[in-house]
Amino acid sequence: MGIELFREAFQQTTSRGVFFDNASMGPVAPCVTEAMNACMKLRQTMPMKYYRFAEEVFSSCKSLLAELMGASPEEIAFTESVTYGINSRLARSPSGIISPAGSLPLQAGDNIILCNREFSSNVYPWMQLERVKGIEVRIVPHQGGGLTTELLERYADERTRAVSVSSVEFGDGFKTDLEAVGAWCRAHQAYLVVDCAQSLGVMPMDVKKYQIDVMAGLSSKWLLGPFATGFLYVRKDLIPELIPPFVGADSMKTFVDSTNYPFDLKEDASRFEGSLPNAPGIAGLRASLLLMKQIGFDEIHKAAWNVSGYLIEELRKLPVELVPCTERDSTRSTIVSFRPSKIEETYATLRQNNIACSMRCGYIRTGIHGYNTKEEVDQAVSVLK
Repeated sequence: MGIELFREAFQQTTSRGVFFDNASMGPVAPCVTEAMNACMKLRQTMPMKYYRFAEEVFSSCKSLLAELMGASPEEIAFTESVTYGINSRLARSPSGIISPAGSLPLQAGDNIILCNREFSSNVYPWMQLERVKGIEVRIVPHQGGGLTTELLERYADERTRAVSVSSVEFGDGFKTDLEAVGAWCRAHQAYLVVDCAQSLGVMPMDVKKYQIDVMAGLSSKWLLGPFATGFLYVRKDLIPELIPPFVGADSMKTFVDSTNYPFDLKEDASRFEGSLPNAPGIAGLRASLLLMKQIGFDEIHKAAWNVSGYLIEELRKLPVELVPCTERDSTRSTIVSFRPSKIEETYATLRQNNIACSMRCGYIRTGIHGYNTKEEVDQAVSVLK
């Protein structure tokens, strides 16, 4: 019954076609739009109450995010995007130079490892750090679609200080074994940096179990929320070591009406919030998280997992090439990518038949969420046939 209610919430989207493009941009339920509108109406009618409203919404939203990822609310800061979040956490501690990129304690000559299937948001910030600090960025060839501990053993050395990886790779849907990678990083005294944009909201996440140091995500894909609304997780005992690359009134403990200016950063992750975050966006994200919690995060995952598995089974009956990660449950996600013989023609035909999907890395990519159905899979497969 819960999943049926979840599907009903997105009928404005699903009534217009098959939406298998959640990996690009998720739809929003009416409650998300209503929450954002309520936020702006409050500012329109009673501006000073807006701040109190925002504080309550921020606190509630952080608690919901923390519950979803196995963190505590004080370990979460709001950002604009994954790019913003990664840039917020990269470069140097109080003991050294502060670079434009962020705040992880890295020095010239250190290296960071990532694979050649990462989305650009998790590549360019590190390349910038390489230019300004002399950090070596080792972009290694993927193994089966993503980064593995076998690759880390092959390419890491005593100067490997960080590993940056997506929980699920954007192109083929490869699911990283974060538990194994996290254990490797802890054993080798390397930071684990995770981009969770393609998993949080539809795949399980536990930052403590996976020993993640920092993680960035955004609202507009699998969390089914607004644009320009992201978040940053920083492990609690790591927060005091990091100086934010940009600060403002909201980064400090001092109340904003003071004309004293002690540089006294907040002790939790909100030190990475320099100013009032995007309140309407966070109100919308909170509404989406409340809806998903009501349905059950595990139930949403199970539904998406079953439907994406059914899609894989049906695609195996067709003359298409499935990405290698779909061969095992341990490496697949709810992103299913495949390559037909005439990819551009097939993609155009799917779109013309109101089946939303994407082309990424030489494959047609589908992203299945909990509101999608096996009947929609049958429609898509019928067009492919």
